[in-house]
Amino acid sequence: MNKLKLFFIFLVLIFGSLNLKAHQMSQSFSNWTVENGDIMAVFSVTSRQVTLLPVLDGYSNNLSEQLTTHLKKNIKVSINDKSCELDEDIPTKITDESSLKSLLKFKCSESNGIMRIENNSFFSASAGHIHFARIRIGSNDWQETIFTSTQKEANFSLASGKNQRSALQIFFDYIKLGFEHILSGYDHLAFLMALLLVTVRLKKVLLTVTGFTLGHSITLALAALGLIQPSTIAIEALIGFTILLVASESLILDDKSQSFFTIGSLSFLLILFILSILFGGIISSLTWLGLIIFTFSYSMLVQTRNDAEYYNPGLTLIFGLIHGFGFASVLLDLGLPKDKTVTALLGFNLGVEFGQILVVLLAILILYMLGKSSLIKYKDYLFNIAAIILVALGTFWFVGRAFGLQ
Repeated sequence: MNKLKLFFIFLVLIFGSLNLKAHQMSQSFSNWTVENGDIMAVFSVTSRQVTLLPVLDGYSNNLSEQLTTHLKKNIKVSINDKSCELDEDIPTKITDESSLKSLLKFKCSESNGIMRIENNSFFSASAGHIHFARIRIGSNDWQETIFTSTQKEANFSLASGKNQRSALQIFFDYIKLGFEHILSGYDHLAFLMALLLVTVRLKKVLLTVTGFTLGHSITLALAALGLIQPSTIAIEALIGFTILLVASESLILDDKSQSFFTIGSLSFLLILFILSILFGGIISSLTWLGLIIFTFSYSMLVQTRNDAEYYNPGLTLIFGLIHGFGFASVLLDLGLPKDKTVTALLGFNLGVEFGQILVVLLAILILYMLGKSSLIKYKDYLFNIAAIILVALGTFWFVGRAFGLQ
């Protein structure tokens, strides 16, 4: 092993000291209840999002007041086009350690017809912001809707409690959500980049991406429909493992150092397994044993780059199952429209695919341009550096999540 490849140990330590997050989507949430013309809404958002607001609304005494001031300016409710009045006499601050919350109450003169919610919050501060709202009208079922910079209104029937957006509109809403999720999911993107380090031949890449697509489509549907309920934290840790395994494998494929990979990876997993027994962790003992057996079997099966390219579609199918649970956790947290579940699920999955295809095509284009430039003589070094960075990221996410450090 050359010195460049050993340098990954140093990078692991560097990345271990950084506050890296796999998902940085700008988002906020609200729960609405409607009873006889009285409308209550509880908004929830991270402190980091609220710090963007002073440039729009001026500075307030504290973040809770900052949030409430912003919401009062940007949330409007009407019934049959008659504006509802904001109740200024209720306390708006809600204490919560995990996020900032604010309560708004509206009083309306009518209680029948169509209720319209106009939401202009946060979009001027962050164009890519997404707001997820859950609304319950009377004794009807909860309804879910999404507000974005291009979709700032939602209409609901006060009689049925249902969202008035068509199935086609909801389909496109969730396509956008899936697309933005994959582009903000740095761990999923890191895995795609690790796959390209193993092979860049177009036919092999298409087969590999197809395997990944099949895998995550299956588990995304199963989990989002409630047929399987895996541990979200454990799944996030395993996503880090998929990056670590593929990226570290790409480092040694051309060096005939498979024994080093086998011994090193098994020793690494055994040490973590022992530490989890001694100090506790997120991943169960059975899962640790499964990872050890899988890694050993795979290292025995794959000895050369040709082997890796041949088995990659199968590997990505298996790893795609893991990533699919990760995608599903987003939908489980947000909720799917009760009467348009399949439509929203299909739209989200297509959005993920569009984002994935875009990233892979851009990466292939960059590699093609690299091959046409004078930098081609540094190809091996650039690939090694990329692999080392991905190993460091995979290690950070895997270990940090496995032991509850993130």
